[in-house]
Amino acid sequence: MVFSSNIFVYLFLPVYLLLYFAADFLSRRVLASRFQLKQNLNNLVLFLLSLFFYYWSSGKFILVFLLSILVNTALGWGIGVSVKKKCLVSLGVVFNLSVLIYFKYYNFFYDQAAAISLHLFGSPMTPHAAIFLPIGISFYTFMAISYLVEVYQGRVRYASLLNFGAYLTLFPHLVAGPIVRYSELEAELDHRQVTMEMFFEGVWRFSLGMGKKVILANNLGVVADKVFALPASELTTALAWVGIASYTLQIYYDFSGYSDMAIGLARFFGFHFPENFNQPYLSKSITEFWRRWHITLSRWFRDYVYIALGGNRRSPLHTYINLFIVFLLCGLWHGAAWNFMIWGMFHGIILVVERILKTRFDIVSKGILGNGLTLFLVMVGWVFFRSPSFEQALSYLSAMFGATHLSGFQYFHIFYYLNFGMMSFLVMGTVIALFPYEFLRKILTGINLYQFTFAKGIISLLVLFVSLLTMAKMQFSPFIYFQF
Repeated sequence: MVFSSNIFVYLFLPVYLLLYFAADFLSRRVLASRFQLKQNLNNLVLFLLSLFFYYWSSGKFILVFLLSILVNTALGWGIGVSVKKKCLVSLGVVFNLSVLIYFKYYNFFYDQAAAISLHLFGSPMTPHAAIFLPIGISFYTFMAISYLVEVYQGRVRYASLLNFGAYLTLFPHLVAGPIVRYSELEAELDHRQVTMEMFFEGVWRFSLGMGKKVILANNLGVVADKVFALPASELTTALAWVGIASYTLQIYYDFSGYSDMAIGLARFFGFHFPENFNQPYLSKSITEFWRRWHITLSRWFRDYVYIALGGNRRSPLHTYINLFIVFLLCGLWHGAAWNFMIWGMFHGIILVVERILKTRFDIVSKGILGNGLTLFLVMVGWVFFRSPSFEQALSYLSAMFGATHLSGFQYFHIFYYLNFGMMSFLVMGTVIALFPYEFLRKILTGINLYQFTFAKGIISLLVLFVSLLTMAKMQFSPFIYFQF
């Protein structure tokens, strides 16, 4: 189920809020003197509501999800009380990755093996039934692994089945992140209270996220989809750049919009999720870009893969190899396809080059030149990410850099795809993505708090109203990261 769908906005969210706060009200009246029992009841209601949300979205795959909850709860308890902690945490990592690899990569590996068999031996392999990917498995698998490691490191106490279940199933982050660590929610699972300020902040973030997705991402996606659907023989250089610029903004507003909506929804229930985006297109290097883009995924790979491989504690060569491996795996995490791996390797190579330039020659990209070069490299990388195959990505890049030969009338295609309406979304999206909000925050520091709150309320209602109108007339468009 998608947060930007009519059924969620008009049915599920109101019903969920009503049931949760009704249960909270009754528990406060009946169990006022037994706080922990009251909190457990709130967690149970949220756990059951989240499970229903997942069942509605994925059907029978809820059995895989329930298995993950039960096994990881038991492993967490074992790590917490056993002396063989290392053995159990290793078992947990193997279990979680095995489930992920089976569902996400079995089809890919089988197809590659079949292609090799056909090429070498001239005989195809026996066809197999396709394995379908459970929704959100990439996200909740990484969350489960981080929980087991945190228990192993002593950062958190092992959780009860109810608390771990509520943590892993919490529906705002369930299908597309952010990748929240148990340590970030542990205190709020035991003790939380929803205030009017939190609820208002939730409305603000949810409205902004919906505006990003429905108003900006969906409209920009119309242009990107049409341009990327064209054969290379019809792509002009200008049109190719318009297409990748539209996709660059689309994927940012699509995913950061989802993260904002998830953060806002979590506030409704008393939770604080970590930020997942910090204006990544203002970065002056690819290294900085990955500190601003999908922050929770970047830090997961940093803490549980890069550091585990040795990080930068060994020789420079080992550091470069570790960086490359991390981003190869990051690309593979996004999808079981060669184009995702190439996208990951592309970023890994650039990060290695940036590290060499900085450590050996003291060269660091700065200023507007650094911004421009980084955005250029990110856009080139998005071509591999968006294209369905490596060959089509190369054809698209050829068009971007003027290597196609077209007839004269084809150069006017850009006016068909980029009319005034679409141009306005492209300009609006660019301005919002690159606007210096830190400077704006400094200006607004001395503003009257009530005036500022009133202004945020008006903006929230306006954005929400326009988003709902847009949803009513536009075709349904799922979030891009749902596929991962």
